[in-house]
Amino acid sequence: MGKEGPLESGKGGAVGIINSKKVAQLSEPDLRKSTLSAAAFATILRTLTMKGLLLLSLSSLVCWVSADIRCHSCYKVPVLGCVDRQSCRLEPGQQCLTTNVYLGKMWVFSNLRCGTPEEPCREAFNQTSHKLGLTYNTTCCNKDNCNSLAPRPTPALALVLTSLAGLGLWLLH
Repeated sequence: MGKEGPLESGKGGAVGIINSKKVAQLSEPDLRKSTLSAAAFATILRTLTMKGLLLLSLSSLVCWVSADIRCHSCYKVPVLGCVDRQSCRLEPGQQCLTTNVYLGKMWVFSNLRCGTPEEPCREAFNQTSHKLGLTYNTTCCNKDNCNSLAPRPTPALALVLTSLAGLGLWLLH
């Protein structure tokens, strides 16, 4: 066991009989290599840390810029579309809102705007005004321009409006 000799290959792979002097001789270059590796590792770590700080700074800047959320603001009616189209900046803690108004199943108009502390967005579905027979659906959201423009007029509404226009022309003749 304490006998010096060459490594035996073929019997047990790379395992062989090595004396303590050879182990000591192999350890010194390995220590120098690991010291160089530690220095290289420290340099790499510093570089990655600086790049990480730069990335963190840039991403916080992007988040700060994107904190300025805007909402669509207009009244949308059939045929005319959005009347008085604007864009409003959302106040902190508030949400964009869209209120769609229906007469039965027929869309009548929509109100798109920013919620305010005085009039915050409160989601409501199938809220009915008994005096007029209108149904209101209000949705809230808090992403940039998330309160999409209201749906296009339904074919039934287009048919009613076309019929009324035709009746008006017939009465004028």
